[in-house]
Amino acid sequence: MDMSIHLDMDLRNRSCQPCTPDHPLGPQCCGMCGFWENLRYKNVERQPWVAPCNIRDVSKLLEDLKGKGMDLAAFEARELFEVIKGRTLWLIGDSQTERWYDSIECFLSEFLEQEPRTAPFYDTSANLWLMNLEERLEHKGSFWAPPKPSICALYKDNTRVCNIRINKADELANPALRVLHSHGEKLHRDIAVLNAGLHYGIGATEAYTADLEFFTHFVEEHREDLPTLIWKDTPPQHFEYERGYFWWADGSMKGKNAGEKHERCRAITEEEMATEEMQAGGWYNAVATPVIQASGLDILNAFPETVPLWSFHMWDKDCTHYCMPGPYELWTYMLTQKLKTTTFKD
Repeated sequence: MDMSIHLDMDLRNRSCQPCTPDHPLGPQCCGMCGFWENLRYKNVERQPWVAPCNIRDVSKLLEDLKGKGMDLAAFEARELFEVIKGRTLWLIGDSQTERWYDSIECFLSEFLEQEPRTAPFYDTSANLWLMNLEERLEHKGSFWAPPKPSICALYKDNTRVCNIRINKADELANPALRVLHSHGEKLHRDIAVLNAGLHYGIGATEAYTADLEFFTHFVEEHREDLPTLIWKDTPPQHFEYERGYFWWADGSMKGKNAGEKHERCRAITEEEMATEEMQAGGWYNAVATPVIQASGLDILNAFPETVPLWSFHMWDKDCTHYCMPGPYELWTYMLTQKLKTTTFKD
């Protein structure tokens, strides 16, 4: 197996070792050399800052994906770097996208020019507009819900990967794309991958659709000036509730989850997958996809490939977010293949 580990790269080497909290790439990168291994979870002492992961079989994942024509073991960081070189790759979305950004930042570590993360713009007001505040008002700005500034990793050849944290679909337009449109230089050369969904309660179709249409209307008005836009579908959840969703009794993120107390992640059943809703990618994608398709945006559809990966969640109480390596790396592979065939606005 070609592991593509460049031993002469000091920074890459440091990302491949167990590390301390002051590791230059952050503890989430510790021990991560590639998709097929992560020493953080293999033959090393678990550190207190490491979130627990379910036991998972990365080799089985790689074998299954290779059988579908996706060879992640042979996938090298240079492939992604070459298609984004000289551009900014913006990842705009909620906590799921934020963790995907962490994964990409780690994967591209051998191309880092500057270790500390930076703000997207020199303009302080623009960066402040892009700072996300949690919607739980009683905790906003506190230790439990700290503000989340937008961040960028700087790579060789004037290349950046940036994350803008938002929660709702209308925030994709305002403040995210509005600020980029106002302050970005040569923005049309960039790439933006966007998603919003999980912060809507299941069944809140009217609110979700209205916010999506607000976003797509902004895109239609400014399409020529904006980056190449790709909509990332909302990935499946694997809670014990119906079809894996995390239910909110009052249709908001402030409600109490319905049903019995959740204890473990679980696979989506064949009966559930046979339903019309799940065939459409689950409730979130069933609502979003028609709106996004009508706007003419390209879609990165990773829902079917992610459905079987229920054992790759961070821990049994969190059946939304995933461990590395796992689905985030799979999405990076799928995004790279899509970008290889994308015509950019140069």
